[in-house]
Amino acid sequence: MFKKSFLLIVSAVLVYALCSFSFASGGEEVEGSKNHPMISPYEDSVIKGYEHVDYDRIEFPSGVEDDELQTTPLEGEVTKIIYVAPEKLSVLQVQRNYQMALEEAGFEIVYECFGGIDEIPRSIYIDYGPDSLGISGRNPFKGEDHSYFLARIHEEDRNIYVSAHTLLSTRFDGRPATALHILEEELMETGKVKVDIDADSMAEDIDKKGSVSIHGIHFDTGEASIKQESESTLAEIASLLEREEELRLMVVGHTDAVGSIEYNMDLSQKRADAVVNYLSSEHGISEDRLAPYGVGPLAPVASNEDKDGRAENRRVELVKILEQ
Repeated sequence: MFKKSFLLIVSAVLVYALCSFSFASGGEEVEGSKNHPMISPYEDSVIKGYEHVDYDRIEFPSGVEDDELQTTPLEGEVTKIIYVAPEKLSVLQVQRNYQMALEEAGFEIVYECFGGIDEIPRSIYIDYGPDSLGISGRNPFKGEDHSYFLARIHEEDRNIYVSAHTLLSTRFDGRPATALHILEEELMETGKVKVDIDADSMAEDIDKKGSVSIHGIHFDTGEASIKQESESTLAEIASLLEREEELRLMVVGHTDAVGSIEYNMDLSQKRADAVVNYLSSEHGISEDRLAPYGVGPLAPVASNEDKDGRAENRRVELVKILEQ
């Protein structure tokens, strides 16, 4: 939960900064929608699109390098809201109010860009097709004066990201429309499955069924870098291989089903590679005895519809290689 003072700062800054406008033809808001408790909308805006999920992945545009848009994949609790502001406002006026409120609350602006379709990276504004966030009919993000920024704050043991993409929307009669995305990163979710496993229990599973599931190898969110708390589990795998000198293993990386299958297949392969490299470089296990494979979300052991199930699905399996 956010600190009460933090919430008051964001809300107070917006109230202080915003002028009052009437929204004569704003219409009905999306059923079941609500403002995020962290940040208020521009005054007199109405919600025209809404989505909230307990856990999802977003690839936020986060910079440009060598003329290529860079993205940062993040996972956590996600809220997406499309607001339509009163008429006679500029995009810059709306965006600066959001930026000011966030900066006053301690956020840093990670990346921003402003301009027409030719100036702003295309992948920022092509994601809002018909039926996105409950909006039917024409794309709400066709129009003029696109502006985007990404902000970030470190709150206790996690990061919180807010992006705002605003334009003068043709769909909404030239009024400023803002796609506000809030991601509350869940840095510690990998620890929700706790399994005490040692070389003996690994050997027992491999003898019985030819494989063993390992949940004690943890990675940074969306990355293949192995976290320090994984060392004890990796040391047990090395111990198993040292005492059973003829044992050869496939190291199979598994992910949950959040994100595209292509993304997860690639991520699982990189994580399997990382485990093999670690066992070789840190424990002296010959890479000839280890074969890394990534199968992404293709072999779940639990439902991907809840956090605990996704945590179970994110695992590494050791599969015995039979001698030919």
